[in-house]
Amino acid sequence: MGSRNSLEWPPGSSEMAERIRAHDWSGSPLGSAGRWSPRLKLAVEMMLTNPLAASLVCGPERLLIYNDAAATLIGGQHPAALGQPLPHTFPAGRAAAEPFFQRAFAGEVIQVHGQALSMCCEGQANADVSDAILMPVRDEDGQVAYVHMICTENGRRARAETIARQSDEQLAAIFGSAAVGLSELAQDGRFLRANDELCRILGRTREEVLRLTVMDVTYPDDVPPSLIAVAEALRTNQPASLDKRYLRPDGSFVWANSRIQPLHHEGELSTLLAVTADLSERRHTEERLRESEERFRALANLVPVILWRSDASGLTFSENQSFLDYTGQTADEVQDFGWLAPMHPHDRRGVQEAFVHGIDTKQPIDAQFRLRSRDGQYRWFLARQVPIFGGEGQVTEWFGAAMDIHELHELQQRQAVMVDELQHRTRNLLTVVRAIAQQTMAQTGPTVLFREQFNDRLAALSRVQGLLSRSDQEPITIRALVEMELDALGATDMGERIAVEGPRVVLRKGSVQTLALALHELATNARKYGALSCEQAELWVSWDTYIAEAGEQRLALTWLEEGICRSRQSNPVRRGYGRELIEKALPYTLKAHTDYELGENELRCSIDLPLTELAGTRAQ
Repeated sequence: MGSRNSLEWPPGSSEMAERIRAHDWSGSPLGSAGRWSPRLKLAVEMMLTNPLAASLVCGPERLLIYNDAAATLIGGQHPAALGQPLPHTFPAGRAAAEPFFQRAFAGEVIQVHGQALSMCCEGQANADVSDAILMPVRDEDGQVAYVHMICTENGRRARAETIARQSDEQLAAIFGSAAVGLSELAQDGRFLRANDELCRILGRTREEVLRLTVMDVTYPDDVPPSLIAVAEALRTNQPASLDKRYLRPDGSFVWANSRIQPLHHEGELSTLLAVTADLSERRHTEERLRESEERFRALANLVPVILWRSDASGLTFSENQSFLDYTGQTADEVQDFGWLAPMHPHDRRGVQEAFVHGIDTKQPIDAQFRLRSRDGQYRWFLARQVPIFGGEGQVTEWFGAAMDIHELHELQQRQAVMVDELQHRTRNLLTVVRAIAQQTMAQTGPTVLFREQFNDRLAALSRVQGLLSRSDQEPITIRALVEMELDALGATDMGERIAVEGPRVVLRKGSVQTLALALHELATNARKYGALSCEQAELWVSWDTYIAEAGEQRLALTWLEEGICRSRQSNPVRRGYGRELIEKALPYTLKAHTDYELGENELRCSIDLPLTELAGTRAQ
């Protein structure tokens, strides 16, 4: 060793040999490495070649020199710990380690068992413990100058044993509390272990189960497929699964899914793990669903309508055989709105929009359309589809029905034509009545004023008949009556002088004609003598609905004229037919409450009558 160049010492290519060569020792109490004593160099070389974690603690300063194995134990303090005082590098472990070093520097060989030495585990929450030997190394004068420490780590082994023990405990806890049946089987099928859930499935105590084999509790018809599943698992070393029946002591059986998994110990097949899931509830649910579907199919074949059901999206149909039979489509063709294909082109877009809107809003769907049968004929159908909701308020599926209303639709069309013709004939009849009245008055000499009023009232009746003829398609509202009479007098040109306010209220047909005549009289008088005849006057017509004490829905209408011309208030027409109609005819025919007040500059008329149909309160 003395012949080597100092730059090449210590020999070797290990990490710590290179770090010791590169370290500047000249400023340390040991001095330059080239001047180290032969014994110190020999101790360093022996330490470096030691396969165990070895280190030298030098002099009263406790300078630290260590090998690669020790560097692993030192952890985060490496490589700064090289050549540094041990107490400064590991201050937390100084109190525990220093007594051992004092004894070793006194010449005693020290053995330490299970000690977490400071230089091995500083700052580690779960530090590895070690068995260590501290051996004094003397210099040429016979004085102990260094301590050679060798550590054999045993913490990992202890941790591994602890982890294994904890793993076994956790496995036992999981095995015992699992929500599925778990059992360990010998290769001959004997039960070696069984948890509570498996015992419940089998209806037996654990002691009874452990005296049996899996074939003892298997339904006889299911023994062959069970043996095949076990053989497949052993052959492929992969899990095998099957649904089977397990026998109970009372002779009943329970359906379960059994999954077999081979277990190995040290590479050799040892036992089998069986995972058993009770399928009783699922089988019961499937049976109820099958019965429900059978009832649905029976109902679909019984009733004279087209029935179907679809998934939550409304796009995938699962039951629609009656629709397929009628249209001639296949099951694949009707999916994803394919059922629109046999629909009349004029109806297709509107029906699709109605169904999409209903599906998006989770609302029932109603539609009328023409559907082409397999013979090419179009017939009218009335369809309705309703959502089925699950426990959390989500749509789970849709049920629909379509009824053939072709004859009814044609009858309604004929009826509409007849109503139109009847209304037309009625208007013509009123024209004849007007002509007869004019001819009669020409002979009897009635006044021109009488002729005008008579014609106006017949015209009002004619307008009402026009509304009634369309009432099935367009319900008659109080607003429609008011605006119709005002429009007939040209009041729409008066702008801000007229205000018409109130919610949408649908009137019953029986009240329309009489109420329209009353409004006609009010509007006519306003045009000749009231608010519509004076530029400074204003007309306000308002209404609202309310519930009477007896629970009856009623309409309250107010006709208010303000700023009317005083000079014309005394005209006898203001006290004639119109007032008689309002104060006497309306209470008698419509059971209305009326109030007619004529002041110096205003006229106020209130009409309160019962309603049997209320279309809502949305302002128009």
